[in-house]
Amino acid sequence: MTVRGTILLIILGLPAAALLLFGPRGQVDVPPGRTVVHYWEKWSGTEAQVMQTIVNEFNQTVGAKQNIWVDYNSVSNVDQRMLIATAGGDPPDVAGLFDYIIPQFAERGALMPLEDLIADASINLDDFKPIWLQIGRYEGTLYALPSTPYTIGLYYNRRLFREAGLDPNRPPTTTAELNEYAKRLTRYENPETRERIVQLGFTTSPGMLGWWHWIWPCFFDANMWDGQHFHIDTDAGRSAATWTAERRRALGLPAVLRFEGTMGAIEGAQNPFLDERLAMVFQGPWLSNWINKYTPDVDYAVAPFPSVRPDLHRAFASTDLFVIPTGAHHPREAVIFLEYVLQQDVLERLCCGHGKISPFRTPGPGFYAEHKNQFIRVFDEMASSPDAFGYPQMPTWAIATDELKKMHENILGGRSDPLAEVAAAQRRIDAVVSEHQRMYALRRGEQSTGSTTP
Repeated sequence: MTVRGTILLIILGLPAAALLLFGPRGQVDVPPGRTVVHYWEKWSGTEAQVMQTIVNEFNQTVGAKQNIWVDYNSVSNVDQRMLIATAGGDPPDVAGLFDYIIPQFAERGALMPLEDLIADASINLDDFKPIWLQIGRYEGTLYALPSTPYTIGLYYNRRLFREAGLDPNRPPTTTAELNEYAKRLTRYENPETRERIVQLGFTTSPGMLGWWHWIWPCFFDANMWDGQHFHIDTDAGRSAATWTAERRRALGLPAVLRFEGTMGAIEGAQNPFLDERLAMVFQGPWLSNWINKYTPDVDYAVAPFPSVRPDLHRAFASTDLFVIPTGAHHPREAVIFLEYVLQQDVLERLCCGHGKISPFRTPGPGFYAEHKNQFIRVFDEMASSPDAFGYPQMPTWAIATDELKKMHENILGGRSDPLAEVAAAQRRIDAVVSEHQRMYALRRGEQSTGSTTP
């Protein structure tokens, strides 16, 4: 085992090491003569069932002809477990990862570059929307292929728009307009005292479905990561912080905080958008699934989330990804499996089953017709925007996003000046990035000299 692998096992402990011996393995009897491709995926429940159906179809058709058997395993904390197994020399042959983890894993040498591997396969990269290949690349190398992508839009309640005197067919088109709509859509138990909110127009609170706490500067045209430096203390970052703070002050910060503290489960009838206590929310296509299941009578629509200018069409795009870990025992067979899954009809069936959009430039003829989300075209078209963006492709993102969450929560709580919070977050993230770059340069130097010093 390499020194790097040994260190990882020591850091992550004996339970992690035990995974290498007793890790996920299927229980189905494998037909004789088949090469077993171990596939680890993060999905569970309905999402896992849809993928298992596709795996079964592969095993019964292409797999039978090619003497391959795919062993599908739903694995919790798949990113951590895959990294441990890769360091120990026994990774799966295929894994499903979140997109934001790719830079970190690529830099650690945990992923195989894919373009040469798939050169002879019938996988035409030009068939995919550019944003999904961009997300799968790191420093110019393709490490991952899209599985089930999504974009995030603005859900708004048409009935509440009408009651507030707003046109239900005209959602806000700028961030400033969104704040004005939020004020008109907020109602108080007593409008004179404004102590208790009974209906909130909009919030970016992580506790109120705003899971993407870092994202708001992007709608002010921020480019937060340039490959070397992180940028948050900029005009865009300061504008986003001011936009958030001003909206909350205008609505009455104590009342907003009290309202946000009363929310129930995100997936269920008590979801504040589903029970019509929240008029607008930033969410993905799966929210329509929950509406259809729990509150089908809600009159709602979906639009692209507004940017600072009406001519700017920023859209957040994210996707689950397929990767082949470094050291995979059967990369050729893994590619044959991916070749099957990435057929347009197969992959779009998977995306429909997950309630997500198609990764292809031109969705198949039945995709929209068969999709259960009536607004899936809106989400799909956002991914084609030239202003679409994904997670910052930085290997220290896990730490940076925590710092941004602290910044955002302090701004949401009114605990300090928003511009001071932005400046402080910039300093903290600068220190993290600088230290990472120093350590990375040191590791690269050791590798070039053949040193194995930890």
